[in-house]
Amino acid sequence: MNDYNKINYSEYVGLVKETNRPSGGIKTVQNVCVNAFIDETKKVLEIGCNTGFTSLNISRLTNATVIGIDLVDKSIEEAKKRAKSENMNKVDFFKASATELPFKEESFDVVWLSNVLSFIEDKPKALKECLRVLKKNGFLVLVPIYYIKNPPKEVVNKIEEAIGTKINIRSKNEWINFIRGFPVSTEIIHNEDYVYENVSNNIEEFLEDVFKKEDLEILDKEDLETLKEKGNYFMRLFNENLKYAGYSIFIIQKRGFKEEIELFLTIENETRENKIRG
Repeated sequence: MNDYNKINYSEYVGLVKETNRPSGGIKTVQNVCVNAFIDETKKVLEIGCNTGFTSLNISRLTNATVIGIDLVDKSIEEAKKRAKSENMNKVDFFKASATELPFKEESFDVVWLSNVLSFIEDKPKALKECLRVLKKNGFLVLVPIYYIKNPPKEVVNKIEEAIGTKINIRSKNEWINFIRGFPVSTEIIHNEDYVYENVSNNIEEFLEDVFKKEDLEILDKEDLETLKEKGNYFMRLFNENLKYAGYSIFIIQKRGFKEEIELFLTIENETRENKIRG
C-alpha cells in the first residue's frame, strides 16, 4: 500500500491517467491552432503535457509535429500509450524540465505553456528557456488562471498545497505586466478572457468516468479508495477556487525588435455601449 494522501495534483493526474485539459478544453486548443497559424509544417512544444490531451489534439487538428514534456513519469507513460494507440507518429513525449529544456535555440514555431507557469517556482528561468527555443516570429501560448475576486486565504493556502507551489501572480494585470517584462521583444497578438461555471453537480459523474479505466483495477483496493477520495478533494477544491477566478488565452509573438507600447487602445462598439448603459 502506498501513501497517496501526500501526493500533489500533478502526481495524481499521472497515477489515475486523468485526461487533463487546458481551461476551455478542446475549444481552447482549436482557438490557438487557428490564431497561432499552426499547420502541418509547424513544430510545437507543449510544456507540462500531463497525459497528452493538448499535444494529441494539436496533432489531430493540424498534423503538426508536436513534442510534449512533463516531470511526472506516469503522465509521460500514459501520453505515449495514447499516441501509440492511434499511430500518431508526429507526436512524442518525454521527461524534461521547463527550466532546462534539452533543445537548441529557435527549435519551435509554437511553445505552449497553458497554465503551467503557475506551477513553476522559478518563472523567469522557465520563461527565458521557452523564449530561447522559440523561433523569431514564433508564438508563445499562455492560458493562465487568475483571480477576478478576492478568494478566502484558506482556499489559496489549500490550492498552493495542491499544486505544490506559491501563487505569486494573482490577477490578469499582473500577468500582462509579467509578459511586458519578458527579456526579449514580444507582442500580444491575441487575447480572450473567460470565467468558469460552477460544476459541483458534475464532479461525481466525472470521477466515476476517471476511475472506470481497466488498468486502475490492478491497484490495491485501499490505494484505489484513497485516490478516489483524493480526486474528490481536488475537484471540489478547484471548483471552489474557480468561483473567484477567470482565465485568459494569450498568444504572444516573439519579435526581432522592441516597439513602444500601444497608446490608443480600442474596444468593440457593442461592449462600449453596454458599459455606457450599465
